[in-house]
Amino acid sequence: MENELNSQQRAIANHTKGAVLVLAPVGTGKTRVLAERALNAMKRGISPQRILCLTFTNRASQEMRGRLSQYCPDHLPYLTIKTFHGLCASMLRIEASQLGIPADFVIYDDADCIELIKEVFSFSRDKEAKQLFFELANCKTKARNFQLSLSNSLEELYTTLEKYGARRAAQYQAILQKRHVLDFGDLLFYVRAMLHQEPEISQRWAEKFDFVQVDEVQDTHLSEYSLVSHLASRSGNLAMIGDLDQTIYEWRGSEPDQVIAQFKRDFQPTEYSLTWNYRATKTLLQAASGFADSFEHRQTQIKPAPNCELGEPIQIHVAKDERAEAKWIGRQIQQLAGDCRDFAYSRVAVLARNHRRTEIVSQALEQMGIPCVTVERFQFFMRQEVKDALAYLRLVLNPFDTGSMRRILLRPSRGIGDVTINNVIEEGKDCGFRLTDLVSSQTLIDDDPFGELLSAYSSLTVIVFDVETTGFSVSQDEVVEIAAIRLFQGQPQDEFHAYIANTVSVGDSEWIHGHSDRFLAEHGRPAQEVFREFFEFVRNAMLIGHNVGFDIKMVTAQAQKAGVSVPKLRWEDTLELANRFIKTERYSLEALAEHLNLAHLPSHKAMDDVRSTIDLLAVLIPLIGRRADYRQALVYRYGEEFDELAEQMDNWRDASQTMRPSKLLDKLLVESGLYKYYQSEEKRQQNLLHLVEVFQEQDNPNLHPDTALRSILEFTALAKNLDQVSQNDNQVPIITIHQSKGLEFDTVFIAGVTEDEFPSFFSVRDDNLEEERRLFYVAMTRAKQRLFISAYSRDFRGYSKSPGKFINEIPKEYISE
Repeated sequence: MENELNSQQRAIANHTKGAVLVLAPVGTGKTRVLAERALNAMKRGISPQRILCLTFTNRASQEMRGRLSQYCPDHLPYLTIKTFHGLCASMLRIEASQLGIPADFVIYDDADCIELIKEVFSFSRDKEAKQLFFELANCKTKARNFQLSLSNSLEELYTTLEKYGARRAAQYQAILQKRHVLDFGDLLFYVRAMLHQEPEISQRWAEKFDFVQVDEVQDTHLSEYSLVSHLASRSGNLAMIGDLDQTIYEWRGSEPDQVIAQFKRDFQPTEYSLTWNYRATKTLLQAASGFADSFEHRQTQIKPAPNCELGEPIQIHVAKDERAEAKWIGRQIQQLAGDCRDFAYSRVAVLARNHRRTEIVSQALEQMGIPCVTVERFQFFMRQEVKDALAYLRLVLNPFDTGSMRRILLRPSRGIGDVTINNVIEEGKDCGFRLTDLVSSQTLIDDDPFGELLSAYSSLTVIVFDVETTGFSVSQDEVVEIAAIRLFQGQPQDEFHAYIANTVSVGDSEWIHGHSDRFLAEHGRPAQEVFREFFEFVRNAMLIGHNVGFDIKMVTAQAQKAGVSVPKLRWEDTLELANRFIKTERYSLEALAEHLNLAHLPSHKAMDDVRSTIDLLAVLIPLIGRRADYRQALVYRYGEEFDELAEQMDNWRDASQTMRPSKLLDKLLVESGLYKYYQSEEKRQQNLLHLVEVFQEQDNPNLHPDTALRSILEFTALAKNLDQVSQNDNQVPIITIHQSKGLEFDTVFIAGVTEDEFPSFFSVRDDNLEEERRLFYVAMTRAKQRLFISAYSRDFRGYSKSPGKFINEIPKEYISE
């Protein structure tokens, strides 16, 4: 199969114009087909920059990237290969300044969000917080068009949460915004809102791609489909591929039937099927196919390819009780391993319907000396010591992340307790002071986070500036325009404006700033010359801009590339200041200009945006100055306790601009005292060392250190636990069937196939067996060479049990006697 596509695969790979729907069961080579389609599209003239490949997991994304790196390594950097969440995050970063979302936002994982919910709603138990988090996420996923909003008050969205109150739910959202944070639900929600409410941005993204393909369509819900259909609306080139017989996430909101029906209405796709399976033995494939015949509506066909081996029959075992079943599984694994010292335990998996079964089996296997791991116990990025280390790094990147700061104050202890923390937070609410201000040395020097700004604005010089760029990668893109106005004692004194001749094409960014490559070739000057003049114009003045963190990084990175020495820049962001001192629904410069009736309106032209920012600053300065004495009193009372940490944080932030992420992490673990704190717990220390290895593996040396660190932290937030299990020691994964989706193993055990467990009691009671059948089918098709199915006759309460009914639906000729 590796050498040549079969006729079905070739037909799909050659269909590069128009919409395509492909039903592709497990093992039929869909990743290869999608890669070949992308390659053919490029051969037929579609630019790699205009190709989008979307997947649902990091693992699938890496597989696609790996395949295309073999075919077209030179084009790979220009292709967009992302998960849904990864694409949404990048879209929001690109449009951040237009939306009033901080460009430097970080993503909270579920555990971080649950901690925040406990704080906002005063929950003492995780169970309540988890349930509410699920409901909040559900509101965002299923939001109707009239509920989509870019404001930080989403009460309209949460009106169904009567038990908790829409206002408090909106408070959760407001705190996320203050911390420069988004949760998973926000990523797709804000992208949908952006495309729905901002016509100019919406049109730009509709014209961004000429070729879009989506893997695992069966896991898609309508809100995700609305995004991909918009991205493909102009070209009509949308391919959706998947296996509807593996639809097992309807309980989580996937709606494949509705999605495909809508896709057919919108795009009238040509339909294809893949049927030849190259992965497993003939026996296992025919058994799985025979079982799938029990479905009410079977969507695909699965056949063994001619070169598949016959393979071993399925072994079924019914043990006397749950413990005996687990021990039987252990004995089978021991027999498979035999005396082989290098036996690949990671190629064996135990799959179960629920977490309770995985725990029972893992306990038995551990007692028998079989190396194994459950995802729940592994949960690498959720481990206390790993989250502690990541919290330090997140605060380095995002100085407004109160959640991360609260965590780093716990371990190692700095003698700062909850009383102090809560006092700072409460007393700071009315004067624009936040807990995170205390980890800035400048705050402690000036006795006020805004002391330097107030002094410079009233009696010295500040520079208000804005830049336009070719894109949003600090390492790859370039500044093409800089505009700045010097204010002396709050009044305009002098202007600076320059275009820069670009070496990177402006591409789609021309839509935003209006400068073409030709225009910049005619009017642009050398980068080295412009940056030297700009820094001379700035001298040692404070820089001010709106959503300015990205601008600072771009100017710094490109000036360094041009060989210009960059002075230590001090800056303030009017987006952050407005968030603290102005109450409004949205904080983009355009929205604030309208809300405050500013004299100058922004226009995506650098100098216009500078003038608008100057007007905004004139409104902000009196608001900031009004409560300065309150902030000074807070620093006077509490500042000394934070002195050492503030100095360390400044040092780490400086280091983050030059050190590779893994080196920075290593430095931080030692200097923070975190590594020493865990010195008596060997396993936790090993996990911290493994985290350094993960950072090394994930680092992209072509990226600026700061950009690379942001990318890795985003990976840790979006990664599934199984992404790390597979890279861990040689262990048997003991996981739920839902967790096994997309994975394959040489040998699979399906444990606990007993009445009321698999199929579950509730599915039988509610006459809802169809998704349970599909789940069993998914479990069967994870195996490549051997499949074992086990049940027990008596449960832990002593009740008699019968084997689950699905065992009888497997054709008998494929079962060992």
